[in-house]
Amino acid sequence: MTIKQVMCVILVSSFYNVCAQNSKQVKEIVNDQHSTIGVKEKKNTGHTLHPDAQWYPEAGLGLFLHWGISSVKAMNISWPMIPGRALAKQKLTAEERERIIREKDFNLTGKIEITPNEYFSMAKDFNPKDYNPEKWAKAAKDNGFKYIVLTTKHHEGFAMWPSNYGDFNTKTYMGGQDLLADYVNACRKYGLKIGFYYSGGDWWFEKDYKNFMYYKVPRVNPEFPALDADLNVRKKDTRTNADIERFHNEYRKLVRGQITELLTNYGKIDLLWFDGAPNIPNASATITMEEIKNLQPGIVVNPRFHGKGDFKTYERVLKINTVSKQWAEFCDTWNGYWPYVEAEYRSNGYVLADFVKCRALGINYLIGFGPMASGDFPSVAYKNMNVIGKWLKKNGKSIEGTKPLTTNEVCSVYATAKANVRYLYVSRKFNVEKDDGDFNKTNNNQWNVGKYDRDMLPAEDEIITLKGVSQPSSVRLLASNKKLEFEYINNEVIVKLPSNLRTKLVDVIEIVL
Repeated sequence: MTIKQVMCVILVSSFYNVCAQNSKQVKEIVNDQHSTIGVKEKKNTGHTLHPDAQWYPEAGLGLFLHWGISSVKAMNISWPMIPGRALAKQKLTAEERERIIREKDFNLTGKIEITPNEYFSMAKDFNPKDYNPEKWAKAAKDNGFKYIVLTTKHHEGFAMWPSNYGDFNTKTYMGGQDLLADYVNACRKYGLKIGFYYSGGDWWFEKDYKNFMYYKVPRVNPEFPALDADLNVRKKDTRTNADIERFHNEYRKLVRGQITELLTNYGKIDLLWFDGAPNIPNASATITMEEIKNLQPGIVVNPRFHGKGDFKTYERVLKINTVSKQWAEFCDTWNGYWPYVEAEYRSNGYVLADFVKCRALGINYLIGFGPMASGDFPSVAYKNMNVIGKWLKKNGKSIEGTKPLTTNEVCSVYATAKANVRYLYVSRKFNVEKDDGDFNKTNNNQWNVGKYDRDMLPAEDEIITLKGVSQPSSVRLLASNKKLEFEYINNEVIVKLPSNLRTKLVDVIEIVL
């Protein structure tokens, strides 16, 4: 083995070690959050055959918008009111426990981010005077997005419409303004598929009884008391079994009623994106999948409420590397946070690399950020959406109507196929040693995701191979129409892509066979 080959092995090993470490951290947080909100996805259970739902596997690119009262303070949504993740990793002495309770140092940082009651109080200041969903929808349509998913209610419990169920919604705090109606009308105007995100959990409804401490703390420190909505020690729950049953029935009525409103008040809804179930016995029976499909026959539903659905959701970490055998979607963030938080956006070269990977695997890509408290997107969001749109204008034919490669074709990069044409995606590399993929140490349970433009490595000459195909008639860069040198040996195409032809985004090679 040559020195160059040895160095290559070392670099590759280092890359995968770093990525594996960060992926493990991401998976831990995601799994913990899913356990908290009752997400239980079963194996592939098939998908709807209704003709109105068949748009889904071909959609490709979706926009995930987490919006709510958390935007008032530009903070993460719902999770900041749940402290104590650090406490779940160490056994405390009685003295340490007493100090933490006395000083409310549940994050072991000397301060709490926000109490639940302080969080809930943001509702009175939520007044999006610049709310113009037509501007959102036009930007999405102009830049190649095919569907939008908007939060109707997150775990915090604030409903973004004047619901007749519960008292924590726009009817109570915004004079009855229906934020969802304008959103739905805007999507219809621009021909975008309409998605509703809905959390079955409702921490506002649970606030008088819920332990707001991170759920793993009692496992390690069973003596640690429950915390109330001010993060004080909660008084003993004196409810009788009959009281608790009434509470569960009221919870079930709230969730069932709100979901029914979402599916009956706004005309045709294309997608229902559940994120957990209410914290009650037999939660999935609150409203059955059959009842949902009776209300909206052509809807597609994810499995994060009932354990089964029409498509699988991969969150933050794409856990497959082969073509999906079921409808699926990879959802991730543009800057590390689901809602609006002032944070740097990742490189569009990295975002596009994830997008083309998804299409090569036969699944959709749902990329997210949050609108501001004003109701508008931050300017950086429009800027980045426009970058994606311009890339699609030049390279969109490699996405539209394409399929994953057949099993007898093997490519050294992610690739798609359409008739006798193959599209090869060559992504830029990043310095993973600088990847700040570690979790932030604050209570928001989020992390920086790295892969910024500043971490992008210099472009290199690339050799790309495609095996199992016939003789090409042409090989070119799709965006620039620049012809590329290639060889064809034993059913294998070997393409040379020089560094001076590379861009900071994903370069697409078109091979016509």
